[in-house]
Amino acid sequence: MIQQTNNEKRLKVFRHAGVTDPNFLGEGAWHEAWKVVKDGYERVLRIPKEVAYGKRVTFDYNALTAEYAATKLYYQSVNQAVPGAAPDFYEFYVSPDFTYTLESFGGEPLSLHTMTIEQAIDIGVQVGAIYRRTDQIEHGVEGLGYLIWTEEKKLHGSLSGDLHTFVREEGDEHLADYKVLCEAYPEIQDDVVEHMLQVATESRNERVSVLSLVNQDASPENILLKGDCVCLIDPYPIVYAPRGMAGNFMNLYESYFVALSQTERYRKHRFDVYEDQLKGIATGFLKGYSGGDKSVIREVRGEQLLQLLETVYLHHQLLRQEELAREDIIRYGDKPAITTRLFELSHSLKQFARTCLVER
Repeated sequence: MIQQTNNEKRLKVFRHAGVTDPNFLGEGAWHEAWKVVKDGYERVLRIPKEVAYGKRVTFDYNALTAEYAATKLYYQSVNQAVPGAAPDFYEFYVSPDFTYTLESFGGEPLSLHTMTIEQAIDIGVQVGAIYRRTDQIEHGVEGLGYLIWTEEKKLHGSLSGDLHTFVREEGDEHLADYKVLCEAYPEIQDDVVEHMLQVATESRNERVSVLSLVNQDASPENILLKGDCVCLIDPYPIVYAPRGMAGNFMNLYESYFVALSQTERYRKHRFDVYEDQLKGIATGFLKGYSGGDKSVIREVRGEQLLQLLETVYLHHQLLRQEELAREDIIRYGDKPAITTRLFELSHSLKQFARTCLVER
């Protein structure tokens, strides 16, 4: 009965979107994707899944509208920075009966298992350059942080207030999180880590003067290739310090994806097998983002250190929960796996802090 209902809903979506020749492409955590044709052009139609991370998804008009309006704005910003680096056509429809997005076909997914290290670096260089140029595009969004939607204010940041106060308070939170970790696990305490965290927070306090529309979800699933050219899709845009999301990208590709490769969420990608390719993409990204500017490299590395710290702290928070939600188990595994990974990541934090110290 559920399958029949899903098929009926798909047919309604296909008719409403005015598309033909649907061909199933695959599914992510939140959407299923179909390659379709509309007005003679290849498009990708995405339909929200009714169950994600083990639980039924409740319809939320404002949340869906915020997600899709933010994606549209991000695509526009990317294409303004680097024409063709994101889908140039994007529309969406949100209603209680059915919801979907329709966008240009961006190309083929990355194939880590056939990718050479040289190709990985080239892809990273392209992505890094796209990120850096997009940082410089005026986005016109009021507020900062995660994006939300209301009929009154339309798309805007969920936080308001003074930028410098926000940056300083966030830096204080990073240092406080490290203190909590050291108190809970004394073996984590390390003078070099403590020093470099202080350097990173002081640096961002001094230099962050403007926020950009940046992408928090930079997984390989969301990087396509059309020929040799990169196309970024399915972003998670937020208004944030631009170097912060560059550091997030580096943390994902040098630490996070491999560390979580055995979780239910990432197991199919076999990231542990393709660690060299992921690190090649990171190497290229830093080169493309920095343009060889050593001060930018130091800033990105500082943000990467903060991102790695927060990855460790997230694992600590999960362990404090009396019982893990099904969604948490899918994302991070059970408590024994989380405990093991916490100490592995804390070791990586120590090693990376020393790398940052040498690079300064």
